[in-house]
Amino acid sequence: MPEIRALRRLTESIEHASVLDKAVDLDRKVVRVLARPRALRQLLHGVPFGHPIHPLMVQVPLGAWISAAVLDLVGGRGNAKAAKTLVGVGVVSAGSASVAGYVDWSALDREQLRTGWVHQAVNWVGLTLYGFSWLQRKRGNTGAGKLLGFAGLTVVSVGGYLGGHLSYRQRAGVSRDGEVPYESDGASESA
Repeated sequence: MPEIRALRRLTESIEHASVLDKAVDLDRKVVRVLARPRALRQLLHGVPFGHPIHPLMVQVPLGAWISAAVLDLVGGRGNAKAAKTLVGVGVVSAGSASVAGYVDWSALDREQLRTGWVHQAVNWVGLTLYGFSWLQRKRGNTGAGKLLGFAGLTVVSVGGYLGGHLSYRQRAGVSRDGEVPYESDGASESA
């Protein structure tokens, strides 16, 4: 599939950004310590479901945020309250999606780890913008809440692009035999 050259240069620069390795290695160790129990890792990888659950879990915050954006564009008093609720649902549900993503990420190879690290960093910026959007809406500053929401949606869209690159170009989390790829013992530190 053809790809815009500027986007390809961007993703290649992330894949080869060895400057990220210290942060990547530190975060990877933290994830592996926190997700040490084998049963927890398998659940968060999606082994019982037959495929990774992170892609499924991101549908809730993204759906909520996209719906909030539509309501913000349509306007109206009732829509403002509903949009605030949807922004909140997105913020709350993003946490569990992130946890599953971190566990999947911790088992990747070096270039995938770098891309995944930037993917999560970008998405945390978007999540932060959405948190501020919800706060502004709660305080009655609907205009500021909408602007922060649109900024958040833009940022998480960039994060989504990187997640797609990670899955489809870098083949992260894809196995040849149809099994959910995961590290069964968490002991491997190579990448």
